[in-house]
Amino acid sequence: MKLDSRIQIALITYFLCVALTLCIFGGLRLASTDKLLQADIRIINTLDSSDQAHHYTAKLIFSNPIFRAHKDAVAITIHSIEWDLAKAPSFTHQSPDSNRLELISQSPLELGSDIGILTYSTKILATPLQAALQCLSFALLLWLMIIFIQRVASLNALYPKSTFTTSKFSWGGHTSLAPLTRRDKAFLCASFGLIVGLFVFQLWLGFPGFHIIGDTYGSIALIKDNWHPVFIPYVLELLYTLFGKHLYYLYLWNLAPFYVGLLFLVWGFYLRFRSLWALGLLFPIFVGNIYFQNFVQYHSFALPMLLFCAYSMVLFALLVPVRFPKLLWGAIFVVLFFALLWRHNAIFSVFPISFVLVYVWLQDRGLDPKTFARSFGKGIVLAAIICLSIATIVPKLLTKGVAYPTNATLLHQIAGACVPADDASCFKQEWYLPNKGWEDVKALYTSNLLYADVFNVPWAHDDLRPIPHGKIEGLKRQWILAIVKHPINFLAHEMRFLKAMWIQAPGWIFDSTKIQEKPTHPWHIEATKDFPKNEQSITLSPLQTKIYDFLYTHKLTLNHIYGVLLSLFVLLACFVLWIYTPKMRSPLLLFSFSAAFAGFFSALFIVAFTPVTETRYMSPVLPLGIIACIGLVAALLHTKSIYQALSSK
Repeated sequence: MKLDSRIQIALITYFLCVALTLCIFGGLRLASTDKLLQADIRIINTLDSSDQAHHYTAKLIFSNPIFRAHKDAVAITIHSIEWDLAKAPSFTHQSPDSNRLELISQSPLELGSDIGILTYSTKILATPLQAALQCLSFALLLWLMIIFIQRVASLNALYPKSTFTTSKFSWGGHTSLAPLTRRDKAFLCASFGLIVGLFVFQLWLGFPGFHIIGDTYGSIALIKDNWHPVFIPYVLELLYTLFGKHLYYLYLWNLAPFYVGLLFLVWGFYLRFRSLWALGLLFPIFVGNIYFQNFVQYHSFALPMLLFCAYSMVLFALLVPVRFPKLLWGAIFVVLFFALLWRHNAIFSVFPISFVLVYVWLQDRGLDPKTFARSFGKGIVLAAIICLSIATIVPKLLTKGVAYPTNATLLHQIAGACVPADDASCFKQEWYLPNKGWEDVKALYTSNLLYADVFNVPWAHDDLRPIPHGKIEGLKRQWILAIVKHPINFLAHEMRFLKAMWIQAPGWIFDSTKIQEKPTHPWHIEATKDFPKNEQSITLSPLQTKIYDFLYTHKLTLNHIYGVLLSLFVLLACFVLWIYTPKMRSPLLLFSFSAAFAGFFSALFIVAFTPVTETRYMSPVLPLGIIACIGLVAALLHTKSIYQALSSK
C-alpha cells in the first residue's frame, strides 16, 4: 500500500532527525572518551565556622561548557586535585554532578576565592539521547495525528452519511424506536429508582471506602512522581479545591461508573427489545469480585468500573437512537480519557473499543468494500496514535519528580531469561551495589521466581536489593538483548506468571473486621490526619455489620480464569460468526468482539508486564468479559429481530 505523501515526508523528517541526534550523541561521547579536563574550585558559601574547623560549600567552575557536569546528562569522574592551600581541606559531601563540593578547612577561607584545580573526565549519559528521541517520537505522533484528522475530515466531506440513515437508524443500524407507552415509562422510572437505590445502599454500607493502602495514600497526598498514575492526584486536587478535602472521592470513583454502566445496560436493552428481562442485567452486582472490590479505594478497581461504564455507554448508543448523539459521544470519550490515564497499562483495555467506533463512523457512507477496509485501517491507526499519545504525553507533562516503576520488572525478566543459562553478561558490572554480584542475582531470582519487587523497589528489601534504585543505564537495551539471547527461558518465565495470574482466586475481598481496620503506619496516619474523623476508616454500625456479614457469607466469587475464558470464548465466537455468517455482521457483533479482545489481550499484557502475582492486576478482565457476553446476546437478538421483521412481510 502506497503511503500518503504527507506521511512519507513526516517519516523521512523523523528518521533524518533521529540520525542527526544519534550522530551528535555519538560524536560527543567519542570526543569525551579519555579526555582530561580541568575546573577551578571556588568557595561560594560558609556553612559553619568555629575555632577548630570551617565548613564551606565550593562550586566547580568548568572551563568547557559542554564537557562538564550536567545532572542526568553528563557525569564526571575526579582524577586529581591541585590545592592552592598550605594544607588540603577534607570533603564532607562530594557531589560533582551537581557542581558542588562541601569541605572542611582548619583555616578560614575567603568567599569567592579559587582554592584549587580539579582534573576530571566526563561520560555522556544516555538520558539526553533518550529524552531527545522521545521528543522526536512525540512530534511524529502529533504530526501523524494531524494528517489522519485531515484525512478523516476530507473523507467526511467526500462521503457524507446518508441523511435518511442518520435520521432513521441508530448506530446499531436498526430503525427508530416505537413511542414509549405508560408501561415503558413506568419501567424506566422504576429501574432508575432501583439502580439509584442500590448505589446509595452500597455507598452507605461501605462509606467512606477502604483506603488503608500505601499507593492510595500517595494519590491522596497529591504525590505526582508517576510511580502510580500521576493523573489521579490532579483529579483529587481539583476535587479538594471544589468540594473540600474528603476521603470518599475515590470510593465514589468506584461506585458511580459501575451503577451508571448498569443503568445504560438496563435501559438500552429495554428500549431496544421491550422486555422485562432487561432487569437481569443487574447480575454483575451479585459477582463478589466486582461488588466487594468496589469497597476498596484502589485505582486497580476503579479502572474496571470506568471501562464497564464506557463500554456500556457505547452499547447503549448501538441499541438506542439518541436525540443528542454528540453529547453521548462526548461523554463516552471523557470516560475513556479518564480510564486511559487511570492505570499505566490501561491502553490495552481502552484501545480495542476503537474497532467499533471507527466502524460506526464509516458505515452508511456509500463506501465500496475496498475503500471501507482501507479507511477502517487508517481509522484504527489514528485511534492507536491518539491513545498512545495520551498515555505517554499527558503523564510526562504532569509528572513532578522522578520514579522508575518498571526497574524491578525488567530486572526480574532479565534474570528470568539469563539465570537458567548462567549468563552473567546480562547484568552490567557497574549496575551492582558494593559487595553484590551475579551470584546474588542468581540466588535472589531462584528464591523469588514470581516476585520482582525484591530486585529494585525503594521502599523495601534494602538488604537483598542487588542494584541501587534509580536510573539504570542501558536497562532496556539489556532487557531486549536478554530476550533475544535466551527466548526459551524468557517464555518459561512468562508462562510461570501466566499460570499464577490467570488461575487464582480474586483478592481484596475483606470481611467486616478487616474492612474496619484503622491506619496504624506513621505514613498512613500522617496522610489522613487533615481529613474528617469519620472518613479516616470505615466504621460499621451493628445493622451494617449484620448486612455486610450476610452479603460476605453468600458472595459469589469467580476465579480469574473464568474471566479469561469468557473473553476468549466470545472473541472466537464473534470471529467465527463474522467470517462465516455475513448476515450477522453488525456494529453490535463488532462491539462484542472489541470488548472480548480488550478482555483477553488485557489478560495477556498484564501477565507480560506484572512485577508480582498480585490478583488486583487482573480485575479488568471479568467486567470486560461480561460486557462482551452481553454484547453478543444483543447481536443475536438484533439478528433475530431482523429475521422476524423480514418473515412478517
